[in-house]
Amino acid sequence: MDQGLFNKKITQIEDNIFEVEGLRKGEYDVQAIQYDRLISNGLYNRIMWGNAPDAYTDFCKSGLESLNDGIVADIGCGTLSFTYKAYAEHHKKNIFLCDQSYEMLKIGENRLSNICDDLSTIKFLRSNALDMPFKENSVQAVLTFGLFHVFKNPSGLICEIARILLPEGQLFLTSLCTDRKLSAKYLNFLHKKGHVAKPLSSIEIKNIIEENGIKVSGFNVKGGMAYISGTKDKS
Repeated sequence: MDQGLFNKKITQIEDNIFEVEGLRKGEYDVQAIQYDRLISNGLYNRIMWGNAPDAYTDFCKSGLESLNDGIVADIGCGTLSFTYKAYAEHHKKNIFLCDQSYEMLKIGENRLSNICDDLSTIKFLRSNALDMPFKENSVQAVLTFGLFHVFKNPSGLICEIARILLPEGQLFLTSLCTDRKLSAKYLNFLHKKGHVAKPLSSIEIKNIIEENGIKVSGFNVKGGMAYISGTKDKS
């Protein structure tokens, strides 16, 4: 672990799991197993979000395939339920899989290690998505899937991503959106229960990203999910 990448002290808590020193416990720890079962359910994703799980995997793969050298950070990686195969295929890249929940990271590590023997360049990092430990202009690419819609102030997430990205560094992001009627109805239900922030349309999501230092170059909507890629402004 190269401590020179970070502006905070990083400690090792297991063979391949690290954390920002002093970070509070993740709120999803107590429900990590139940959460993983729900989001991994293909029928749930098809009905509620109008997406096949393979669509999430393919988007992650396409992002990784477009990259050469440099640091890759998956912010809010969760349990890797749809991304572990993509990371196994690209296990030679310098990848940090980041989440505030230790339990989710542990599920993800087990899932990935079951199909990939060499995780020497992949690190699991317990960290806060709104206060990442990476230094400014240090990360080549950020991947963040299904996290944007959780934050009441998603601009804060994009600003933090822009801070750590190198000039012309790349972003690959997915977010639930209100473009599909059934998905919008369920999103509003989840919002009332306090599970997600105020639901947004894909255009609103795109605008927030572009207003905070990322130029959108790829924009696609499938059902109730927005798939967005972009590049950090040179300035």
